[in-house]
Amino acid sequence: MIFDSHFHILPELVYKNASFYNESWGGLEGHLLCMDDAGVGRALISYPTTDFHLKTGLTEIEASRKYNAAVRVIVEESYGRLAWLASIPFTEPDEMASEMETSKAEGASGLTMPTNGGGIYPGDQKFLPFFEKAEAAGMPVFFHPTTLTPFGHKELRHPLITPVFQYSFDTAICMAKVIDCGLLKMFPRLKLVFASFGGVMPFLAGRFDRTYNMLLGRGIVKDMGEVPGSALKKMYVDTSGVTSASLLRLAIEVFGEDHLLWGSDFPANRDIAGSIQAVRDLKLGCSCGSRILGANLESILA
Repeated sequence: MIFDSHFHILPELVYKNASFYNESWGGLEGHLLCMDDAGVGRALISYPTTDFHLKTGLTEIEASRKYNAAVRVIVEESYGRLAWLASIPFTEPDEMASEMETSKAEGASGLTMPTNGGGIYPGDQKFLPFFEKAEAAGMPVFFHPTTLTPFGHKELRHPLITPVFQYSFDTAICMAKVIDCGLLKMFPRLKLVFASFGGVMPFLAGRFDRTYNMLLGRGIVKDMGEVPGSALKKMYVDTSGVTSASLLRLAIEVFGEDHLLWGSDFPANRDIAGSIQAVRDLKLGCSCGSRILGANLESILA
């Protein structure tokens, strides 16, 4: 079964009060029809991060609670076709843990978090107790690029450059911060998933290793016990609707075929069938293709 790892459907409360989003991001039946047309069996809903809390006067954690409650209703009405990730913003660790526990009890399959919260990344020491609890709860964490404070947001806001470049660099920085603080060494059972191949990370992975080794030899950086490339193979990335065979092969080289998840990024990307076909066209073998198209995601959620 094809299981979409990167799928958005926004409750009316969100898309009516958020910049950029509109009614095309809502509507359960329309989303299910698009899944049917592409042959997708199930989809995992994640929160793309929005600014709807600003217009509604809510704090970010209050907005997440509103979103979580509303998306849970959508999932309950989806005939078993949808699963959901609870939105957890970077706020106070106790608030985050409380919402995680509530959402898990209400059926969330994991958590979705922004790549940074106001410029603070997940490697910050303040959040280590939260990630310890997420590991203990068996809740995978999916990092989606923040739309609020992406890398370089103070210098530039552009309708094309920001989502293409700033989001991609911010995702890669988020991964680098996770590696630098040793998050997965501290919590080895924690499952971390990054959208869009980890942004620009696949192109910089080799440079990351070379620079680390050079600086380590000069005593400029701490010994992490492994090169960054080894840490990358402990993380998961999704394909976010990509149809490029060369990028898919690069992702397999950097992260491994068992750590690559097919995802459509619908409705931002509407060529669902094309991104599925791109995986099949790699001719990796039935087993590998099936893992990327769904089995790897099922394993994480299990």
